[in-house]
Amino acid sequence: MKKLVAAALAGVMVLSMAACGAKDFDAKGYVQGMLDAQFKGEYAAHAEDTGESEDTVKQQIEDENRSDMELIVSALGLNPTEEELQECVDLITEGFKKIEYEVQDAVKDENDNYTVDVVVTPIGILDSVNDILAEKLQGENAADASKYMAMFNEAIKESIEQAETFEQETVTLNVTYTEEGNNRIYSVNEADLTELVTIATHQQ
Repeated sequence: MKKLVAAALAGVMVLSMAACGAKDFDAKGYVQGMLDAQFKGEYAAHAEDTGESEDTVKQQIEDENRSDMELIVSALGLNPTEEELQECVDLITEGFKKIEYEVQDAVKDENDNYTVDVVVTPIGILDSVNDILAEKLQGENAADASKYMAMFNEAIKESIEQAETFEQETVTLNVTYTEEGNNRIYSVNEADLTELVTIATHQQ
């Protein structure tokens, strides 16, 4: 379950991360804005980088989070109400705000591409979900499928509340561009983002 959530978040990040850049492109600022939008719900910088409004960036992230969470709960065999699904999305969103990271200075190569190190403090926001849910499913609850999603949300909430932090790790993001007409469109390598989310949520 943890890996499903992390993969979903990485997928959302890929969808919203493209930015136009000149030769003086601020790769560090771009990465900072992207991570702040995804992890902290702070959209202004990323909206400016991508040329979108804050409302558009916020809505895109929220819509993709909800869509991906629908796939996750479906894969788990759960049938949530609209309210339960939204509660699940909100819990995960708040949980990711606990992730701490520090974006380092960008390093530019001879081809105008960049690497940007991000120092992450992993936090196991979903480490206890399975154990907590298994305990909740004991006895009479196990026979009442209508309660499964509510218990799943409770397990996520409790796991986030008791999450432990771990030793810092550094993830290197490759920020590269493609040419579109007279513009350079920068983006972060998808595999690097997946690694960042995996480490940040203590899944390695």
